[in-house]
Amino acid sequence: MLVLLSPSKNLHNVPMASPRHSLPRMPEESLQLITALRKLKPAALHELMDINDQLSRLNYNRYQAYTWPHTADNATAAIYTFRGEVYQGFDANTMTKAQAEQADKYVRILSGIYGVLRPLDLIQPYRLEMSTELKTGKAKNLYQYWGHKITDLLNADIEATKSKEVINLASQEYMAAIQVADLKAPVMDIQFLEDRNGKLQFLSYNAKRSRGWMARYIVDHKIKKSSELKGFDVQGYSYREELSEPRKMVFVR
Repeated sequence: MLVLLSPSKNLHNVPMASPRHSLPRMPEESLQLITALRKLKPAALHELMDINDQLSRLNYNRYQAYTWPHTADNATAAIYTFRGEVYQGFDANTMTKAQAEQADKYVRILSGIYGVLRPLDLIQPYRLEMSTELKTGKAKNLYQYWGHKITDLLNADIEATKSKEVINLASQEYMAAIQVADLKAPVMDIQFLEDRNGKLQFLSYNAKRSRGWMARYIVDHKIKKSSELKGFDVQGYSYREELSEPRKMVFVR
């Protein structure tokens, strides 16, 4: 069972030791994007990404310093680099070597720069959301740029892991980079809701951390099919069958 996550904008950029590491599998595509980004001055990045001057300068410097190949001296494994709410829930720093290897086999992180990452793939700090309208060659945005490549690589992973399902714990922004109908395994969407005085609400901040909790639950319990997720009870969540659909599981707390 393959699990999909989004990346995060909150990053940790100090190299850390990991059980082992690998390299992202679409380096040519990543380098083309970096080449395009290097041509942009901080003011242009500010306009392109709608970020403040400080972040524009930070990311300008990141793109100028980007080096390939990545090594353990200049890059960090993806699950130790991303530090947003999803990854606070995932809590990779508390994983054993066996758990990290399990995550690396079945978890995939969608990325604007790298396309698809395995958790132990080395990356360097970056900011490039999938919805960014970065023009590269004939592509007007990243969705056009990546085309079918992300889907193709996920299909290769589905076959390699003999996965029968894909668990969607990614955001809509990143799932839009996948041709879901062309995946070689059906997708199960996951929704997290909060019960506030009898009213069910979707709270983005809580949902992000909950996605990380579920990804960690899948890794720790070596979940092989979505029906086994009905036992997910982390932080007070419970499966609500009456709210769920054939390809969507709803959890409420």
